Amino acid sequence: MDTETVALELPPHVYADLQSLALESGMDPVEMLMRWVAQARQRREWIQGWEELADLIRQEGGLQVGTTKDQVVEQMRRTRQEIFEAEYAHLYR
Repeated sequence: MDTETVALELPPHVYADLQSLALESGMDPVEMLMRWVAQARQRREWIQGWEELADLIRQEGGLQVGTTKDQVVEQMRRTRQEIFEAEYAHLYR
């Protein structure tokens, strides 16, 4: 763990809330802040991952599903048939 110390000024009500939350959780306020920073980093990584996935889907032309229930069902049937033809149809010939 880093031994360097940095002073952080907080408004009194924020510090009181932090102390209260830390006490309820059985943690030191610094430990609680470290945990929140780690969670914020993880959340940011998840959001970036979702954004990258959305960009990839857009680049590939979207999800190719309709806007109505019938269109979605029809697309799923076509996709299932294509997969069957590509992977399993030879087993039944």
